[in-house]
Amino acid sequence: MSFKSVTAAASLLAALAAAPAQAGVIFSDNFDADSAASVLNFNGLINWTVSGGTIDYIRSGGFGISCVGGTGGCLDMDGSTGNAGRITSRLVFDFDDGVDYFIDLALSGNQRGGASDTLNFGLVRESDGALLGGAIGPVAPGAPFSTYTGGFNGSAAPGSWRLYFEGVGGDNIGAILDNVVLRDNRSATVPEPATLLLSGLALLAAGVVRRRR
Repeated sequence: MSFKSVTAAASLLAALAAAPAQAGVIFSDNFDADSAASVLNFNGLINWTVSGGTIDYIRSGGFGISCVGGTGGCLDMDGSTGNAGRITSRLVFDFDDGVDYFIDLALSGNQRGGASDTLNFGLVRESDGALLGGAIGPVAPGAPFSTYTGGFNGSAAPGSWRLYFEGVGGDNIGAILDNVVLRDNRSATVPEPATLLLSGLALLAAGVVRRRR
């Protein structure tokens, strides 16, 4: 999978030792409602379109894969065609200047003994497909679920955007994605992550943090 360079100017946030204690959830998806069973090369996601390759839908326990908490649904980001896919949100988002936004996701390494995996994630601009984002990885096979957070300021993303998550690889055994959240810093209390991830992640050139479940 190719990962295009950033084409819009990015506003830097200060490096984050922890996400803000206050945040309002704008969008979330735990993939539990998409299917009652595991499905290879799945295209029926409720909140996302699949492009550029394939993903597998996992019902926890299917194909020997566990989702977060051992229940519900999740996604194997390298489907069963030898071409890892991208999911793009059906919803379009407009971000306000001066507001800090955060993308949370739970990610594990592949659970079937494949190679290390990488996940690209961030925003796709509606007008021209330009990407703002970063990458997680390589994540070792068998690595347990961790929660990753990327932060950016709305001034870095004028116009309308969609969320995206894109597997990198082609061995049909990908990193496992679950519990996606888009939030801002304007309302409602959320837990603070424990540590600053020092390398491997940069969303809109901002600080990125990680906490283990």
